[in-house]
Amino acid sequence: MKQGASKVCLMLAIAVLAMPLAALAQHPADARGYRQPFWLGVGFGGSVVRSLAPSPSADRDGLAASVELGYRLNPDWAMGLEYGGVLPFSGCAHWDCGDSQSDFAPNFTRFFAFGEYRPRDSGLRLRAGFGVSRFCYRRHWDEHGWSWADTINLMLDDDDLQDSDGGTGAWQCDASSKALGGLVSVGYDWPLAAGSAAMGVRLTAEAANHARSPGTDLSSFGHRAVMLTVHFNLQ
Repeated sequence: MKQGASKVCLMLAIAVLAMPLAALAQHPADARGYRQPFWLGVGFGGSVVRSLAPSPSADRDGLAASVELGYRLNPDWAMGLEYGGVLPFSGCAHWDCGDSQSDFAPNFTRFFAFGEYRPRDSGLRLRAGFGVSRFCYRRHWDEHGWSWADTINLMLDDDDLQDSDGGTGAWQCDASSKALGGLVSVGYDWPLAAGSAAMGVRLTAEAANHARSPGTDLSSFGHRAVMLTVHFNLQ
């Protein structure tokens, strides 16, 4: 089973790398002459975790969020990096945080490279990605830790935060599980503001096979999630 999953991951990685390289070979002039090759995007929406048993995160709804940086090689092909997460609405995010093991529902994050097909005469987006899937199973609260809320407060010029000797507090991960994973997605974008921005929707399926976590009773399991998100891109 593990050997078969490794072969699938390897084939997916080759496909992700081959798509943009093939595009460069076919349309080198378009890739060099494209006016706005880079884009920065954010996405938010809902997710459904359907991890394979015995994962405690199976059958949970959650929040999906992502940030991506992409580069259009030509009008039809693009590649980029995506950092995203699936955060379950129920359960608790670290091991032994509830009355039973079934209360454990970690937040899954991913850092993937992707290749994307973008037909030049439509807003259709077909994507395949490959990278690292991660979840934390042991963590602690750091009173001086830095969080996203601290970053926002600092940007808003919060005097109390600037005078403090650290952040307002944040969870720090002590032990995590990492695995190779992949995703496929289909989406559609609509241009805004004379082509300098776009909004769209995307349906994404994510998968990774995590090994047994040392120091816990959590066995190896297959992580599976489906996400429906709305995206805003600056390009």
